Amino acid sequence: MRKSLEGPHTASRWRIENRLFTERRLLWGATAAAVSYALGLAWKFSRDEWPLNLTSRSCTDFIWIWLSSKFGIAGTLAQAYDYSVFAAAATGVPGARNCVLQHFDYPPTLLFFTYPVGLMPYSVAFGVWMTTTLLLYLAAVYAIIPRPAAVIAALTTYPVIFNVLMGHNGFLTAALIGLTLVFIEWRPWLSGIFLGLLTYKPQFGILFPFALLASRDWRVILSASATSVIFGLAAAIAFGYQAWPSFIDALVDRASSLNEDPTLNLPLVSVLGFLRAEGVSVRTAWPVQLAVTAIVAATVCALWARPFPYSLKAATLAIGSVLAAPHAIGYDLCILTIAAAFLVKDGLARGFLPGERAVMLMCWLGLILLTGPIPAIICIVLLMLVVRRVALCGREAITAEPPAALFRQR
Repeated sequence: MRKSLEGPHTASRWRIENRLFTERRLLWGATAAAVSYALGLAWKFSRDEWPLNLTSRSCTDFIWIWLSSKFGIAGTLAQAYDYSVFAAAATGVPGARNCVLQHFDYPPTLLFFTYPVGLMPYSVAFGVWMTTTLLLYLAAVYAIIPRPAAVIAALTTYPVIFNVLMGHNGFLTAALIGLTLVFIEWRPWLSGIFLGLLTYKPQFGILFPFALLASRDWRVILSASATSVIFGLAAAIAFGYQAWPSFIDALVDRASSLNEDPTLNLPLVSVLGFLRAEGVSVRTAWPVQLAVTAIVAATVCALWARPFPYSLKAATLAIGSVLAAPHAIGYDLCILTIAAAFLVKDGLARGFLPGERAVMLMCWLGLILLTGPIPAIICIVLLMLVVRRVALCGREAITAEPPAALFRQR
């Protein structure tokens, strides 16, 4: 017989929650939310408010993605890191004249993902980019929880719609993190390849070396290191070795503020971004961000060094990747879907604790407000849910009942 870890009142609350959170209700609710998003996008497009084409009054970040791929195709990627050259090229793009486009400041390796879009007309390229990266993101979620309800639910977080509106790379980043974590246990060499590809956005890979060293996953480390080196050398060969020094110069030039253009309404959602938005000086904001990163790194190492359930380790690393990154914007929070998927997966295996699903629902709602300290608070709350489950490891059962399916079938 399973022993309850909770008292009779908590067990009663658990049973009530289990009747409220059913897989069928999750499926219908997520479907309704996804359809609402689709209708909202259609409405914006009909009013020419969603810039799917270059004649729109608005602009998206996809314009610089598309434009930078043109530099790569022309063999002049190094010039994309020069503000004057990039700005001059942007003025010749219809619809981009109203955008404030900074110089390209991603590693040259990003072009391996975006190069094909430069061969297409803008509207087609936008659709291909969004569809391909979205499918990759959903594939990562399905690899964690192979259920339709999980995939549909992954479509309903606000960072998803924000990423679509901006035409950015949030889906790609979340997918690479998700696939890296999925394959660590049973395909370490493949996991390392996905991690090596994540170097196109290195701030979200800060904690992975610490976790892998703590868990002694040497094959993943070797594979990721080799992939990163090959990835970088291939970019130098394909797009010119001058692109790397130009990228470093652009990065140093940007480092003083580490923020988006002040004329754009795209605030950072990191701890550093919040402090800077509140007027805290760089000298104070950076030490606070580094302290948060150090605490999260220590937590990740502590979990990955011990034989806790892998899903909890993966969830911690995904959450920590967001908290530790000094530069993160709303669309990057698609990574939290990966973290939640691993947290739910552990619930499927060992049962849910009272209140967990309600708290995750509140976090889902909270992501609508991608401003101020809310994103960081949500990360901390999710991390506390993981720590709570870790604290109960080694006890006979987590819940007062046998583990359920995703949320119960009815």
